[in-house]
Amino acid sequence: MSVRSDREPLVNEAEYEDEQLPRLLDAALSSSDIEAPALPAGSRGGSSSKWFILEPAVFLIFVGRSLIGAVLQNQILYQTCVTIMHFNETQCEPLLGVDRGSQETKKLETEVQGYSADITMAISLLESIMPAFVSLFIGPWSDKFGRRPILLTVFTGYVVGGAILIAISEVTMFHNISPWWFLLASVPSVLSGGTCALITGIYCYISDVANEEKRAFRMVLNEASLCAGMMIGNVASGYIYAATNSVTLFGIAGGLMFLALLYVYFLVPESLPAEDIQQGSRVREFFRFGLVKDLVRTTLLPRANFDRAFIWLTMVALTITIFNMEGENTVNIMFLREQFDWTIKDISQFNAARIVIQLIGSVAGMILLRRVLKVSIISVAMLSLAACVLESTVRATAKYSWEMYLGMTLGMMRGVLGPMCRAILSHVAPAADVGKIFALTTSMEMVSPLAAAPLYTSVYKATVAFYPGAFNFMSVGLSFLCYILMAIIFGIQKSLNNSSVYQTIGS
Repeated sequence: MSVRSDREPLVNEAEYEDEQLPRLLDAALSSSDIEAPALPAGSRGGSSSKWFILEPAVFLIFVGRSLIGAVLQNQILYQTCVTIMHFNETQCEPLLGVDRGSQETKKLETEVQGYSADITMAISLLESIMPAFVSLFIGPWSDKFGRRPILLTVFTGYVVGGAILIAISEVTMFHNISPWWFLLASVPSVLSGGTCALITGIYCYISDVANEEKRAFRMVLNEASLCAGMMIGNVASGYIYAATNSVTLFGIAGGLMFLALLYVYFLVPESLPAEDIQQGSRVREFFRFGLVKDLVRTTLLPRANFDRAFIWLTMVALTITIFNMEGENTVNIMFLREQFDWTIKDISQFNAARIVIQLIGSVAGMILLRRVLKVSIISVAMLSLAACVLESTVRATAKYSWEMYLGMTLGMMRGVLGPMCRAILSHVAPAADVGKIFALTTSMEMVSPLAAAPLYTSVYKATVAFYPGAFNFMSVGLSFLCYILMAIIFGIQKSLNNSSVYQTIGS
């Protein structure tokens, strides 16, 4: 894969020739370029070395999760229609999303969405509150006891949640049940840290194994594998669902997540050296509130120049961006069905096309902007936010399906924002503090749906009758606010370019 074949530096590596990185392995280099560090005897598993490559597992887990997404929402719509609203099964069947419904069906869906939106919001909140709390412990804990246990726990949670979803779906094949039962499928991943722990673990892992000049590109490659998994999942979802049923689709998704777990268990070694991993009761240490105090103290610690301001401005920008994304995700499928009368296949194809465009935009943008034109990390982040503003503006005013595709094309660079912001954090923060800062950042991101989901749901429900796309105007304003925050960092960096860190993120 491209991760292994890439050999080009993002910046001039002449100044790094004499730098010794005994414990770092950049997965962008081949085995002939650098030897993988030896692992402790107990973790070798019969092999003298292993590659520090997480991308295949990330790809598999997001294929599985993307297969589930739209189909789960339609299952919730159908069960709400039958068991909560008490319409008959014939009337509710078009809500499963396999075929287009009539005008009467569209009116029925608008009525049902008023209730099902609350269930979708509840799932979003459930998957945000507990993981955000757990993440406060994950970062400091992983700095002491390693990244691998976190990754294994999260992947196990996804597999168990998939098994529960399969069981619930199997029950609905013979008996209609309350749509609130679908919340049970979220519980295992929530208790294991969910997306919050997954993102924290992945980016901490990359910061451990990728050297400074390659770190931003490795983060983009990770984002690319994530997007590729989402793309394939979204494309395949509609076709698999139309050809089989929800139980089969959820079973395939669960199998892919189980493969991801096996990959991490057998092929992903610990990224921290054995001598840096502390001994003792890992479970007891995980729930020690001293870890949270240490995390807060680290993020509030006075730092040289404007480092603390850089960290907080970047964390706030990331949080607002996730606020937008989570809010839009809460109502987006309902919006597409209401405004354009799209089926599951239409939505899956659109989501897949959007991911492909973002994947191409992210990788090509990094190569063109960073390698060829030597655009700074901060400037790339600002360009990405400008793309977000353009896309949300087009979505807000769209009346025809093709305008949604125009908007996605204008927003093709939005996928690099997260990696660029985390690259800024990893450069500004000392290596010993990266886990703590990433943990707090991810917690802030995961808390944002607590406000985003109710806000976007309320706006959508209030405007769906006369302007279903009105919620996109909120995204326009918030993306522009993030652009201003990045512009402040850009201005400070240009005025204080004497620091080597500022030169790294500004060149």
